[in-house]
Amino acid sequence: MKRFITLALLVSALIVQGAQTDDPIGIAVEEYFEDSFTRLEKVAAQKPTEKTFRKAMKPCAETTPGFFGGTLIDTDFVIRKTYKKRNFLAKGFSLRKVKQLDWFWEQMEANPAPQLSEPGHSLTQPIHLIALRYPIITAGKLKGVVSMMVRTKEFLKASGLNKCRAFKIICRGELAEKKGHLSNHPREVKLTLPSTEWVIQYDL
Repeated sequence: MKRFITLALLVSALIVQGAQTDDPIGIAVEEYFEDSFTRLEKVAAQKPTEKTFRKAMKPCAETTPGFFGGTLIDTDFVIRKTYKKRNFLAKGFSLRKVKQLDWFWEQMEANPAPQLSEPGHSLTQPIHLIALRYPIITAGKLKGVVSMMVRTKEFLKASGLNKCRAFKIICRGELAEKKGHLSNHPREVKLTLPSTEWVIQYDL
């Protein structure tokens, strides 16, 4: 039986397919991202400015398992504010310089909606991170983006994937994270957003 989870933003949705009612891994994956996007949506709804961003982001930062950092991004996709003061050097950095994000920014301009990037390395530290983004919409127009990064290992722990014998995470057709060797008949969960599809295959 398939389960469908919708996070409303205009006509956008996070759809999680394939989580069986008796499948704790699938359900945990579903709940982790549903809860994380709900918290990020609340930040975006406040339409934070550089002055108010840290205050708006604080509840999200304090309640998201594996939270690593957050940013306020303008419509030119330049970082205008970081949640953690230690990351202040990132202010003013244009994310258009990151080639791997070209597709995401094109989609954010054409169809502002929640985004989920594949597990990847931090630009400044040897740590695997997952990025979630949520558009700030005013009068139907994109006015900015709030983003947060979570530690991949904490997502794996929260979902239970870290205890699986083997798993793969595939983002937009590319292998992003793996452990062990899958059987010929792994379980599978798909997470679908307008600009992203994750396929998680795993053996318990």
